[in-house]
Amino acid sequence: MKIDGIELYYVKLPLEENRPGFFKQPRYFNPSWIPGFRQSEVRFYLLKLITDTGIEGVAATVGMGTERNGLGPMLGNYLMGLNPLDIDLINQRIQEFSYIGMRNGWIDAAIWDIIGKSRNEPLWKILGGSGGSVYPYMSTGSNHGHDQEKSRELSKWALDNGFKGIKLRVKGTDQNLMQDYVGAARDQVGPDMKIMVDANQGWPVDLIDETPKWDVEFALEYAQGLEPHDVYWLEEPLNRGDFEGLAEIRKQTKTPIAGGELNSSWRDFKAMLELGSLDIYQPDAVMAGGTYAGGISNVYWLIKEIEKRRSGKNPESIKFCPHTWTTGLGFGIALHLVGVIPEAERSLLEYPLEGAWTSDAWARFIKGGFPINSDGRIQIPEGPGLGMEIDWDIIRRFGKKIYSGTQTSVGLSTMKDRGFKQTMYLKGKKADQFKRSAQAQFSIPKAPF
Repeated sequence: MKIDGIELYYVKLPLEENRPGFFKQPRYFNPSWIPGFRQSEVRFYLLKLITDTGIEGVAATVGMGTERNGLGPMLGNYLMGLNPLDIDLINQRIQEFSYIGMRNGWIDAAIWDIIGKSRNEPLWKILGGSGGSVYPYMSTGSNHGHDQEKSRELSKWALDNGFKGIKLRVKGTDQNLMQDYVGAARDQVGPDMKIMVDANQGWPVDLIDETPKWDVEFALEYAQGLEPHDVYWLEEPLNRGDFEGLAEIRKQTKTPIAGGELNSSWRDFKAMLELGSLDIYQPDAVMAGGTYAGGISNVYWLIKEIEKRRSGKNPESIKFCPHTWTTGLGFGIALHLVGVIPEAERSLLEYPLEGAWTSDAWARFIKGGFPINSDGRIQIPEGPGLGMEIDWDIIRRFGKKIYSGTQTSVGLSTMKDRGFKQTMYLKGKKADQFKRSAQAQFSIPKAPF
């Protein structure tokens, strides 16, 4: 089996049934992580890999604009002709992307999708899990100006609609205002509902308005101030690279510290584990890879390391609870990775819900979506591979195919770029590599160090 075709789409799904007219104000919400921005669409890139046996695999990543429109030809040169069962070589290719400044760990989902379909097994089973289901928590996206009445309204709605937890966003410089925003929710729902708090300090964006940036002293004061509210965690109180600062805060507060959604490498997670930076690790497989390997490989290695540390001679209380705020495909991948963990050890799973940003929008292109059943749980996909079916009518309606590659078109493109002699030389070298790759058998990848 080999990769025989590559397609790349750029998609913009409006947060409403139809795309609004040019002069009409579309529905939007104000994301806490980009102050001043109006989020009115679910923008993403969708990759489809096709094998010579007819198996297709898909992957998706978030998009701000047309930043990845030139990715297709590179994917053609790096992936065309490879055996998708050779996951170690695929991870090597993903690492090579990073050498030239492109982090594309998200593409490995398409490979795992193909692997699962070739074995007729869902991803969670391939990775040694039991599947099943998980309880979601309602994850808000705006800080709503830290309005206490809004906090009460949101938390009451979450409780009334069967959610066992809610995440509130705080981002500012007024300690009292942010504390009271959380306190109002706790007063509203009582002691039993889990409340998570996200400071969105992990990856500050000053694209429109300036982001309030916390230091260790400010973050520690806020974490300690949260203690009477008994929150389940405080998420991203510092920049994602301040491993030492996070560890310092964690030592001096009873409030659990969470983070890691955008940390890109296995080296990051190893360092955080050794320093004791976090109580809850939240890598998103769509965004967590690309430096040494794909996102799914990175998250799997972290899950296994946490499992080992929780069951050792001096067991740690650390947990895995993935970030999911990307697209429906990313949410489904997170479900699979949660399915690797024994059911008794699973935390609540993030379920994005802010105004018009609902599963009807972010999962619109996934047939069947992710319904919450009468018990308040979401079923982990059971079909082979990622177990999700793309609604290609939605993709064609709101997206555009920006690259379509075959072995022939990739060869012709190389010839135009490098000339006949160089192309023939490279073709011979590639043939040797393809021969080696074709012999590879699938096995779970091991961490590089």
